[in-house]
Amino acid sequence: MMAVGTLPDPKENETALAGIPAWRRQYILRCQNAPERKRRLGAWLLLQRNLASLGISDEAVRRSANGKPECEDIYFNLSHSGEMALCAVSDRPVGCDIEQIRRMPKGVAARYFSAEERRYIAEGQALGETDRRFFRIWTMKESYMKMTGEGLSLSPERIAADLNNMTILRNQTPQPCRLQNGSSDAYEWSVCFEISEDTGKE
Repeated sequence: MMAVGTLPDPKENETALAGIPAWRRQYILRCQNAPERKRRLGAWLLLQRNLASLGISDEAVRRSANGKPECEDIYFNLSHSGEMALCAVSDRPVGCDIEQIRRMPKGVAARYFSAEERRYIAEGQALGETDRRFFRIWTMKESYMKMTGEGLSLSPERIAADLNNMTILRNQTPQPCRLQNGSSDAYEWSVCFEISEDTGKE
C-alpha cells in the first residue's frame, strides 16, 4: 500500500513517469484530474516494486485483449481510493480493493447485500461503525469480483462475504478463495485470492 498524495502530478512533471511503459503512461496522462493521475501512478509504482522483488521487470506486463494488464506466470491486481493505492501480487488469481471511508451510499446495501451482511452493518451503529462496516463488506465483494475477472458483470447481490470463514458465498455456496482484510482510520481494504478447491490449501 502507498500514500500517493505527495507524489508529483505526472502531467506537470513527466519525469515521474520515467521507466513506465508507454501504454501505461498514456493511461495515467489521459485522466483529467491530478488526484486520479497520482493514484494511477502510485498503483503502478507499487506494482513495479512488487515485481522487482520477484526479479520481474514491469516491461513484462502487457495488456490483454480486453485492456486489462497481465503478466505471464504471475497474477496481480491494483486498486486506489482517496490518497492511497493498493497492489496485490500472487502466484494464483488475486483481487484487491481499497475504499476511503465515507457516508455509505443510500440504497446500495438494501439492493446488493445479503440479510446477514445488512445485519452486520446495522449492529455497528452502536459503535459508530456503520459506514466502515459497509465498506469492509464492499471491498470484500469487490476483491472477489476482481479475482474472478468478472468485475461488476457479476452482480454484487449474487455473492456475500462470510466473515466467520473469511471467504465468499456465491449463490449461497462457499467459493474456493480466502479473504484478508485490513483497516486504518480512514480506509478499508481487502484482498481475495484463490485456493485449491479440492484441498482448501492456500
